[in-house]
Amino acid sequence: MQPELWVRSRYRGYRKAFRLFLSEWGGIGDDGIPHNLQVDHLHPASRFTPKNDHYFVRLALIERGVNASYGAGFERLLYERERERALSGGVHMDWMAYLKVRGIRLPAKTAGKAVWKAWSWQCAKSLGPEGFDPVFTYVGLTTMLNLAFLNIWRPLPPDDAFRPEVEAHPSYPCAPQLAEV
Repeated sequence: MQPELWVRSRYRGYRKAFRLFLSEWGGIGDDGIPHNLQVDHLHPASRFTPKNDHYFVRLALIERGVNASYGAGFERLLYERERERALSGGVHMDWMAYLKVRGIRLPAKTAGKAVWKAWSWQCAKSLGPEGFDPVFTYVGLTTMLNLAFLNIWRPLPPDDAFRPEVEAHPSYPCAPQLAEV
């Protein structure tokens, strides 16, 4: 198991903490973080209220361009909407955090639903070899985009261009929300 760095949700000294972490666990000195990488918290502070100060978030090195594709706007919108739901127990890895760690860029809000759907299906299929079911992944990704960009808590229906491929997948009958949208 690889070491991980977790800090309180309100902590702000990310880069300093990560340099110390790299020095301790990786033998990498103070100048060891290249400028094309940013130290990022995988769950934005906007997800947590002051009464959630006991929560910890994981820090990770994220390529600057990938991190920028998530932008303060996307993260803020998504987690402000998520913040309306009470936290109970731990905060687990979510799609946004996983995609950032994997270096996968988001489509732009202005690209529109057709691009969001195509991006989600291609991304879902690309994660199949890692053990992710493409249909369930598509549901998760489009729900994330729809919530962040439009404040709608549901997935987007498959586009006609790839609908037959989605419907032919063995797990499609287990995702009735795709037929309802």
